Amino acid sequence: MAMEEKGMADQMTSAEAPAAMAAPAEGAAAPAASMVNRRRKGVLGGAVLIAIGIPYLLQSFGVPDATSYLFLALGGAFAWAYMTGLNPYVYLVPAGTLISFGIGLLIPGWFDLPGETVAPIFLASLTVGLLVVYAMRPARRWPLIPGAVFGVVALAEVFRVATVIPAGIQPLFVPLILIGVGGYLILAPRL
Repeated sequence: MAMEEKGMADQMTSAEAPAAMAAPAEGAAAPAASMVNRRRKGVLGGAVLIAIGIPYLLQSFGVPDATSYLFLALGGAFAWAYMTGLNPYVYLVPAGTLISFGIGLLIPGWFDLPGETVAPIFLASLTVGLLVVYAMRPARRWPLIPGAVFGVVALAEVFRVATVIPAGIQPLFVPLILIGVGGYLILAPRL
């Protein structure tokens, strides 16, 4: 029997041989392999639905700023997809951005900080999130650019060097950052 298999492998082209040898025996490990692939493909979708449900659950229990936890939960969904996914870097950026985004929104409320600290803390948290993304994948240096911009603006706000972000523009930060992360997800395979 071994001689027959060797003879068949010799007749196959080099492209066919690895595929035939990698194929599992009838009924052996095929169900296990399909379970793994099916689980990996649905990780992000399932995690996002759970992430959306968490803030609504927190809100029903009367947790203050429950909607801000949405960003933490969505970032956690992307982090989970990063850890288990097939194309991880594309999930790492939104994970770092959304987790730091949520933390930046929640810190002022957690510590009962004055209103003038909200913008610098928010920008500083985004800076830290992008630095963590860079630290995890140092070959990709581009997160340092927006991280540096957010960091400089946060420092300028903290030390009152300049009011870099006028009060009228501050409400635009959240949607613009979300649009930027979404744009990254759309364009990332081409980058």
